[in-house]
Amino acid sequence: MKDLKGKTALITGGGTGIGLALALQLAAEGTNVVISSTSAERLSAGASQIRSASPNVKVLDIVCDVSDRSSVKNLKSEITKAGLQVDILVCNSGVTTSGDFHKHREEDWDWVYGVVLHGTTYCIHEFYPDMVARGYGHIVINGSQAGMVPNWVTLHGPYTSAKAAVHALGAAMRPEAAEHGVGVTTVVIAGTQTEIMKSERSRPERFGEPLKVDIKKRAATRIPAEDVAKQILDGITEDKGWVATHPELKARTKQYFDEILAAYDH
Repeated sequence: MKDLKGKTALITGGGTGIGLALALQLAAEGTNVVISSTSAERLSAGASQIRSASPNVKVLDIVCDVSDRSSVKNLKSEITKAGLQVDILVCNSGVTTSGDFHKHREEDWDWVYGVVLHGTTYCIHEFYPDMVARGYGHIVINGSQAGMVPNWVTLHGPYTSAKAAVHALGAAMRPEAAEHGVGVTTVVIAGTQTEIMKSERSRPERFGEPLKVDIKKRAATRIPAEDVAKQILDGITEDKGWVATHPELKARTKQYFDEILAAYDH
C-alpha cells in the first residue's frame, strides 16, 4: 500500500511499545490511527502523544480486550460510529507467561492463546471481509522469532506455540488475500524494547491469578521499538510477505529448518 495518506490503521496493543511506535510513524505519513488495548490510561497517554506529533490526522483510542470476541465486535462498532473504516489492520497485541510447560495451568494457556492467537483471528474475522469487499487493504500479523524457532527460547510455551500459529495464518492468508487486493505481512520479531514482560498487569480477572514461577532472567540485546516499527511500515508500503527484524538470527533459523528438512531425506 503505497499511499498511506488519508487511510485508517487499527493497531491492537497500540498504547505502548511497537504498537505506539508504529502509530506515530503512520500518523506522520498522514494516516488516521486507531489504537486499542485493555488499559484506558496507557491508551490515553499514547493518543495524546500521537495527536501532539501529528495534529492533522484523526486519532481514536478505544479500550478492547482482543481475547473477547464481543469486545472486538464493539471495537469495530465504535470505529464505524466515528465515520472511519479500517484500511490497515495491525494485529500487534501480545502477552506471555514464564515457566515450564508442566507448571502452566488451563487459565494460563487460555489467556495467552486468547490474546495472541484468538485475538488475531477475531480481528481478521471482523475487518478482513470489508477489505475484500472494497478490493484493497493490508493486514500485519506480528509474530515472533520464538515462534519461528520454537526450541530457541524456552519457558514461554503458550506464547511460542501461539506465535507459530499466527505465522502459519499469515502465510496461508497471503496468496488468497492477494486475489482480493489485500496485502498480508507477517513480522518475525525478536528482542525489542517493549513492556511484554509486564504482561500480567493486563490479565483480565476471568483468567485468574498470574502464574508465579521463579526463573532466571535471560540476557538479550533489545533494539528500539521505533526500529521495528520502521521495518513494519516498509512491509506495508512494499507489500512484503515477511519481515524479519533481526538479520543476525538467520543462521539460527536456518539450523532449525535444516533439521526439519533432513527428516525428508530418510
